Amino acid sequence: MTDKRPRPSPTALTECQRAFVREYLSGVNATEAARRAGYSSASASRIAYALLRHPQVAALIEEGNERRAEKRRITADRVVEELGRMAFANIRDYVDWDSAGVRLRDKSLLDPEETAAIADVEPKGTNGKFTRLKLYDKLAALNALARHLGMIGGKTALGPADESRGRRDANAILRERLLKIAKEDEKK
Repeated sequence: MTDKRPRPSPTALTECQRAFVREYLSGVNATEAARRAGYSSASASRIAYALLRHPQVAALIEEGNERRAEKRRITADRVVEELGRMAFANIRDYVDWDSAGVRLRDKSLLDPEETAAIADVEPKGTNGKFTRLKLYDKLAALNALARHLGMIGGKTALGPADESRGRRDANAILRERLLKIAKEDEKK
């Protein structure tokens, strides 16, 4: 009896192999990925081991991991952006108040920039009302940004040689640069 199922070409992956890659990239372990991809539970561990060593499967997993890392890449720009959300949050964006009291604004009115600055919302009992909205520490975020930008002492993006300059006033820095330029001109 001949097998009439179409055979994949040596370079193409089967649907089960592609499903294994998707499941594996979703964050489950290899054995569970094999089960979810449709392989037998009894042989899932052995098959997963073999699939992880299959060159095309391994290449797809590596490619998927690279795409995921790229999406989640942490850069100095992203850190500064997030600090800016916390540092420049304005309480008027979150609450309304008048003589009747303080009311939280509806969360649907807040954009992602605003919600990124919320540290905690504490409920009051079981009635769904809220008693406290806590934003991230504005002063700490401002200080972190100022240090990064070299506006105050400490570690900055300017590098160790320029850190001490952040502590002096602008006139002293300008005077130092002008003297350096003058000395270089004298040498010529």
